[in-house]
Amino acid sequence: RWNALAMVVRANQAYGELGGHIGSFASAAEIFETGFNHFFRGGDDGDLVFFQPHSAPGVYARAFLEGRLDESQLLRYRQEVGGGGLSSYPHPWLMPDFWQFPTGSMGLGPISAIYQARFMRYLADRGLLDTSARHVWGIWGDGEMDEPESIGALTLAARERLDNLTFIVNCNLQRLDGPVRGNHQIIQELESLFAGAGWNVIKVLWGSEWDALFARDHSHALLRAFSETPDGEYQTLGAKDGRYNFERFFGRDPALRELVSHLSEAQIDALKRGGHDLRKLHAAMRAARAHEGQPSVILAKTKKGYGMGAAGESRMTVHQQKKLDLDALRSFRNRFDLPL
Repeated sequence: RWNALAMVVRANQAYGELGGHIGSFASAAEIFETGFNHFFRGGDDGDLVFFQPHSAPGVYARAFLEGRLDESQLLRYRQEVGGGGLSSYPHPWLMPDFWQFPTGSMGLGPISAIYQARFMRYLADRGLLDTSARHVWGIWGDGEMDEPESIGALTLAARERLDNLTFIVNCNLQRLDGPVRGNHQIIQELESLFAGAGWNVIKVLWGSEWDALFARDHSHALLRAFSETPDGEYQTLGAKDGRYNFERFFGRDPALRELVSHLSEAQIDALKRGGHDLRKLHAAMRAARAHEGQPSVILAKTKKGYGMGAAGESRMTVHQQKKLDLDALRSFRNRFDLPL
């Protein structure tokens, strides 16, 4: 997580025009780590993984820790002229020994993953290759789902019963130019879209810290509040602290206020979204991998720029955040208790 951030910040300190993205992988780090550690199988007969383009720095950072990339390559992030640098986004022509598939521009990855899964099924059905143990994974952003290519073949995947395919949509509620659905709820919209197209839908919305609250919520006040809160308001809540969330979210209803009356402001601030909970993500990926007869999609709710605090967490400017000052770097270090 730190190396992904540091790579982009360092590159832009030297060359401010290089660009790069900090907030995307920060929101999806737990998704990637759960997949890499427990589900994405490598090797010649391993899984096929399509990676969200803007999260490429996180994949490079992990590869560095694994010894697959060295420091000199990280120092040449987005500096490919002459060879030896790291491409902006996944691209096997530029890095043939690293990336399996190109996934930029936005929208090309999802439709490519669907047809890859279909091709794997074709190879098996024709007796050309045993692909029964291989799975196709695709990790995307919620804003990317607005691209026509992203949703153009969803019904084909269901019609062909491609249960060798799982999409994971990182729903951090933001795109390049603002909220994905400021006045609505993108996760509910995507749930309807995928379910209507015949997919198995798994939602990972709230972390384990919420479980006790759900168990005590006999009047379903929480569910009502969640259903009535648009994504734009979730973004504001995500950028604020426990006191603000208590007053503006839980304070709107006496039943909600009573539900969290035993929690401190710090405990309220620690209530995570589901896409940052490793246990919840593992359960979702395991269920998707085991599901038969349909392709699966996991809709994981996250915060854009998770961990960046006042420097960008859940703020509308975070997608374009390329540089951080020393105070912001120290805050990020302290947030994750990094030995730096």
